[in-house]
Amino acid sequence: MKKFFVAAMILAAGTAVHAQKYGNTPEDSLTCLQNLSVYQEFYKQKNYYDAYDAWKKVLEVCPATSLNTYIRGSVILKTRIAREKDATARAQYIDELLALWDTRTQYYGRPGYCTGMKARDMRTYMPGKVKEAYELYEKAMEYSSEAGFINIPYFYFEGARDAFKAGIIDKVGLINAYEKAIAALEGMSKANPSDTLPAAMEAAVNSLFEPYAACEDLIPLYTERFKTSSQDADFLRKATRMLGSRSCTDSEIFFQMAEALYKLEPSPESAYQMARMNYARGAYAEAIGYLTEENLAQLPETDKENAYLLIGDASMKLGRYSAARSACNRVHELNPGNGRAYILLGSVYAAGADACSDGTPIGQRAPYWAAVDMFYKAKSVEPDLAETVDKLIATYSAHFPSSDDLFTYGFKEGDSYTISCWFTHTTTIRARR
Repeated sequence: MKKFFVAAMILAAGTAVHAQKYGNTPEDSLTCLQNLSVYQEFYKQKNYYDAYDAWKKVLEVCPATSLNTYIRGSVILKTRIAREKDATARAQYIDELLALWDTRTQYYGRPGYCTGMKARDMRTYMPGKVKEAYELYEKAMEYSSEAGFINIPYFYFEGARDAFKAGIIDKVGLINAYEKAIAALEGMSKANPSDTLPAAMEAAVNSLFEPYAACEDLIPLYTERFKTSSQDADFLRKATRMLGSRSCTDSEIFFQMAEALYKLEPSPESAYQMARMNYARGAYAEAIGYLTEENLAQLPETDKENAYLLIGDASMKLGRYSAARSACNRVHELNPGNGRAYILLGSVYAAGADACSDGTPIGQRAPYWAAVDMFYKAKSVEPDLAETVDKLIATYSAHFPSSDDLFTYGFKEGDSYTISCWFTHTTTIRARR
């Protein structure tokens, strides 16, 4: 009676769409619905192993029934693979798993995601097929703008790393793969700024790349590539960003590429790179000159903070203490929790102490109180800086006035004192120990 009822329903709903979804004939549809019911019941009970036969029949007879046929099918096949002891049978299930991604693409699209996941399953279950998996990943990356692509760039770079270790691609190929993965994730971030997942995946890719990104590895590669790519702005952008992120900015090739990029594209980003280049060379005034307010306004927030820190430190080295202090204040307007800016500000106060001299040891040494105040502030906003800050506090506390000087000039420890010279700061009177 139940079979008759199901068959009647199928015949009554015999439209073209229905036929496509549940099979091409009424008999196919009956087979489809019967096996659909059986495998779903097993699946609900988490008996994935025994769901296989009925699920396989659904896939054969009515592959367009539901996306769940493919999502659940992956679980069912992986369960079979995990339990199968016979090598031939296990290989068959692996082949079925890989083919499942192709069939899913046929009926439900998303070729980038499906190809990337197929490559990942190949990497997992066929570890010897490194080249084939990498080629699949490369194909998947052609669809990097596809919705739901978020995990694929990370998997792709895993595959590239495997290919590099196996000698299939060289270091240039690995760097190219890294740049391609990062570019895809950055594109996702720009398309949806509120989504934090691309940034998290980018951090994961950076972590994978870290062992292969030492300056001694990157500099020779970029030096060679620069010979033929000195007019390629896209290459120069990626290369200078890479060397900058790995603290390779004191290398000659970084200077050359940054300069070439700035000539091709005098953008805020390339101006920032030029500033870093000149700073590393000790050309502090030139470095500051590139960081105009117009360029600074268009930099990303993190780069903007670092740019103002550069201005502050370069200004201090040039003896422009008020300008250095202003730069530190701009950092804190952007991020009040930036401890490095407090460290720099304290160093600026100490460097400009002589300009505050009033002819007494108190006036000349009072700026060191302000400097130490800033160091304590740095430690309070960024506790991770404590080790560095404690050394600075010990160093600069040694420049406090002596107890005898305080007594001689009528000052008492613990009282308030206002410094008024090229900066104004109210602090607490302390004697050196």
